[in-house]
Amino acid sequence: MKKPYRVVIVDDEMISRGYMELSIRPSADYEVAASLPFARDVLPWCAAHSLPDLIVMDVMMSEGIDGLSAAQEIKRIYPDIKVVIATSMADTDWMEKARAAGIESFWFKTYPEMSLLEVMNRTMARESVYPEKGPDVYLGRLPASGLTRQQRTLLRYLTEGLSNKEIAERMYLSPNTVKDYLDDLMEKSEIHSRTALAARASRLGIVVSENDRLKDGE
Repeated sequence: MKKPYRVVIVDDEMISRGYMELSIRPSADYEVAASLPFARDVLPWCAAHSLPDLIVMDVMMSEGIDGLSAAQEIKRIYPDIKVVIATSMADTDWMEKARAAGIESFWFKTYPEMSLLEVMNRTMARESVYPEKGPDVYLGRLPASGLTRQQRTLLRYLTEGLSNKEIAERMYLSPNTVKDYLDDLMEKSEIHSRTALAARASRLGIVVSENDRLKDGE
């Protein structure tokens, strides 16, 4: 009989961490080796214990390094450890960055196409499991999964409170072009205020700034 795979769960939300533990523990194929509250704890834990086979880790952390950055460091030092990045946000940029960084799999906790165990099973079977598209969340009347990378970038800067001029500088566009893009988003979404557009995008997790991968901006 083969030994169960050793799994480390990393999530700063106790309820979410508990849910993942409850999902995994009944399976004879897995053993929860550790359940950690912060991504910064993972590498010290690995150095002090037998290495896990799999790490399931949330992106956003209230303290220390964020989950995506920690996963990249784990893959650099321990390339044989498989990693599933998880998030309750609908921001698809993280999914693209995880794939580019060589992270095996990605799981939307709040909008799952499949269960956590299915993602884990396929990951341990040497599959790379990524959703085909983002969650079915709507920015007004506009499906978030249909937003272009440029539109998501613009929304991200908008949620950070940047002016059209500042956004234009960041995106190498003219302020008039930025205004045209914003007008187009407001028309398609039927949200006719840049403040309301930014608030809705942020509240739904459609875009989250790089700094907000750390919830306290640390």
